[in-house]
Amino acid sequence: MQPHLIRNFAALSTSVAREDALRILEAGYDSIDPARVLQTNISIAGTSIVIRGHSFDTASFENVFLIGFGKGSCATISELYRLLQARVKKSVVIDKTVLTACPAEVQAFAGTHPLPSKENVEATKVIVGVAEEAGENDVVLVVVEGGGSALLCSSDEECEQDVRLFEECERVGATIGEMNTVRKHLSSLKGGGLARALYPATVIGLVLSDIVGGHPEEVASGPTYYDASTIDDARAILERYGLEEAFTLQETPKEREYFEKVTNIVLVSNEDSLENMAEAARALGYESVVLPEPLYEFPEKALRSIFAHAKSGRAVFAGGEVRFKIPKDHGAGGRCQLLALESLPLLGPNDVFVAAASDGSDNSDRAGAIVDRGTADRSKELRIDLADACARADALPVFAETGDEILTGPVSANVSDWYFLLTPPAA
Repeated sequence: MQPHLIRNFAALSTSVAREDALRILEAGYDSIDPARVLQTNISIAGTSIVIRGHSFDTASFENVFLIGFGKGSCATISELYRLLQARVKKSVVIDKTVLTACPAEVQAFAGTHPLPSKENVEATKVIVGVAEEAGENDVVLVVVEGGGSALLCSSDEECEQDVRLFEECERVGATIGEMNTVRKHLSSLKGGGLARALYPATVIGLVLSDIVGGHPEEVASGPTYYDASTIDDARAILERYGLEEAFTLQETPKEREYFEKVTNIVLVSNEDSLENMAEAARALGYESVVLPEPLYEFPEKALRSIFAHAKSGRAVFAGGEVRFKIPKDHGAGGRCQLLALESLPLLGPNDVFVAAASDGSDNSDRAGAIVDRGTADRSKELRIDLADACARADALPVFAETGDEILTGPVSANVSDWYFLLTPPAA
C-alpha cells in the first residue's frame, strides 16, 4: 500500500466523509509533484527539448544554464537537471528548504520566507552572476515558483523595504496582487528585471503558478515577464493605505527588446490542481464544482462564496489566498487554519471543510486544518473560546488541541492555498 503524504491521515479519518476529503487533498498534492509535472510537460528527443508544445534545440546554444527560485524550486530544478545534466553548464536555485537529494552540481541556497533576509540577498547575487555570464548564444531555463518574491532579493535596500511592505500589508489587509505590484517597483529583478539582466541570452521561463485566476506574470512578482504596471500604479496602492512615504520606488523595464527572446510557459497552476481534486471527488461519487473566481477576499465573503454552492452529494472547490487583518496581539497560525476556524459556525451536520497550503506550510509546520461539527463539539468540551481565538488570529493551538491539524511536512511545490467543502449525500 502506498504511504499517505498526510502523516496523520489515520488519526484524521474519523468518518467516511473526512477520509474522502483527505484522499481528495492528497490528489491535489500528487498533481503538483515536481517529478510528475516535468514528466507530463517535458520530453526530450536527441538534442531537442519540447515543453508544452514549445520546441527548443539545445544544440543551437553554446551553453545551457538553470536557475530557480521560490518554494519547491529546489525539487523542480533537481528534476530538470536530471533531464538535461549532460548539457548544463551551471545550475543555481534559492528555496526555503534545500533538499538533501539535490544533485551536487546544483548550487542550492536556503533562503527565508515570507520575510527576506541577508541570506536571500547573498544567494540572489549568485543568480545575478549567472545572468552576467550568460551570453547571446546561450539559453537559460528559469524555474519561477510562488514565494520567489521574498526569496529573490536584489539588494539589502530591497530586502529591508520588502520586510516593511509585508508587515504593513498584513496590518492593513492589502491583497497579494497589490503587494506584488509594489514589490515589482522596489526591485531591479522583479517585474521583468531578470529578463533584462539575462538579455541577450534566450530565456525559457518555467512557471509553477501560485496565482489563481490566470495571471502567471504575478508569480514571484514576474521577473521574466514584461510588466504593464507603472511606478504610478505602485504609488497609488501605497497612497491608498497611507504608506507612500515609507518606500523608494523605481520603474520596471519597458524596453520590449529585453523580452524578444523570452518564452514563458506555465507548467502547472492552482487551477490544474483544483481540477485534479475535483476529478478525485467525482471518482468517490461526488458532484464537483470548481469556483471560477479566486478567493482573495476577507473570510466572511470567501466562505459565503463557497457555502453558497453547498449541496448534498457535492464537493465545492476554490483556490487563492484569503486575506486577514492581523491584530497586534495575534496568536499563531496561518491563513488556512484561520479560515477553517471561521468556517465552524457555517458547517452543516455532515459537512467537512478543508483549508490547506499546497506547500505544506501554513505559516507553521502544519499544512492547514480539516473541520466538521465534531471540531466545534471538541472545542466546547475542551473549553476553548473560539470567538477569542478568531479575534486574536490564534487558530494553531485550537486545532492542536482538537486534533484537526493537517500534517504533511514540507512539500516540494507551491501553487497557493486550497479550500473545499464536502457535503456527503444524505443517508
